Amino acid sequence: MFGLKAVSAHNGWAMAAAGAIIVMCGLSVLAFIISQLHKIVGLFEEKKKGAAPVEPPPADTGFDILSDLAAAALRYQPLTEELGDSFPLAELYRIFEREDLPHPHLTITALREAEYLLPVGEGLFCWKKN
Repeated sequence: MFGLKAVSAHNGWAMAAAGAIIVMCGLSVLAFIISQLHKIVGLFEEKKKGAAPVEPPPADTGFDILSDLAAAALRYQPLTEELGDSFPLAELYRIFEREDLPHPHLTITALREAEYLLPVGEGLFCWKKN
């Protein structure tokens, strides 16, 4: 006897289903254990007694800059003097990153939309003249 008749005759379908169910149950149990592992590890960690409370990080001021784009433009224009009158936005982004200014991409986008940064052609931009 060969083929599907042999599988049926020797309970092959039941064994295949039982194997699939066992594997799925095992994976479910493993996923549950991994999801709760942080609680088990927390039981073994020693709690620091008398430690200073953790202070929240300082409030991000990047959106204050975005609310006053005129002041931001005046503050950021001197940073681009080394680039000349016209510059690519990628260089402006690098300067903002180097100076650790908040939200460089959002700031550049807002300055472009408010027309403080004007396109001069071929991917170059310049600051709006006062």
